[in-house]
Amino acid sequence: MTNAFYSQFAGNAAKSSVLSVEILRDALLPNLLGDDSSGILYWAGKDLARKFPVDSDADLVTFFDQAGWGHLVVTSTSNDLLTYELNGEPVARRNAAIKNPDYMLETGFLAEQAAQRFNCVSEAKLTATKRLKIEMAVTVDHKQPLTNHDPATPIDIMRPDVDPDASEN
Repeated sequence: MTNAFYSQFAGNAAKSSVLSVEILRDALLPNLLGDDSSGILYWAGKDLARKFPVDSDADLVTFFDQAGWGHLVVTSTSNDLLTYELNGEPVARRNAAIKNPDYMLETGFLAEQAAQRFNCVSEAKLTATKRLKIEMAVTVDHKQPLTNHDPATPIDIMRPDVDPDASEN
């Protein structure tokens, strides 16, 4: 179901309405969830990562772009710390329109992607929120392996068609 769901929408040339997504995300959900909104969105991001596991950093970047979350940049990786920057038009738009936009959905998603990839407990946090970019860090705890972990098959990321003649000009 997950791969089919992803393929159905990621491959659709007609983009979903930004307004509908933003109304749900930044108007409805915070009102429904109240003070617990950030925590619930973090766990919701982890749940989404379990449903939409990706195979590589390149796939993760593509997924973020396709989800409309912004352009994800892997800024550094080490054995126990992964750092990311989220920027682009979706981030700039949300930061300009909303007083305190919440990026915990994306943060939770990154935490769980790392947990799935390394098969151990991982946690993420926002490290900086700026007008045009968000910085996040994921800590991977190799001393705490996941128990009863059944790794999910990564989704097949759809990439935009690239015109082979375009590179020749």
